[in-house]
Amino acid sequence: MDAIVLLKEDHQTVEKLFKEFEQAGDRAYKTKRKIADKVIEELTVHAWIEEKIFYPAARAAVPDTTDHVLESVEEHHVVLWMLSELTGLDPRTNASTPR
Repeated sequence: MDAIVLLKEDHQTVEKLFKEFEQAGDRAYKTKRKIADKVIEELTVHAWIEEKIFYPAARAAVPDTTDHVLESVEEHHVVLWMLSELTGLDPRTNASTPR
């Protein structure tokens, strides 16, 4: 399979999961937890594929992409940090609920 096609499909999968989460309803806690766990899994795998396979190939093929690749890796680290915080978050918690 073409790597770019795979990465685009990953993006579509995660977008779909975010929409499912938004449509799940205010009290669909188990469903939201399941969706959130799937998002975490999908984004973690996606970031790994980009960092270990796609970015090194891009840097080798087009050296001018180095700055962009490094910026993307930094963004991944921020995303993975946020995902680690979401892993243990109670689905009944929202931004307005104190912890």
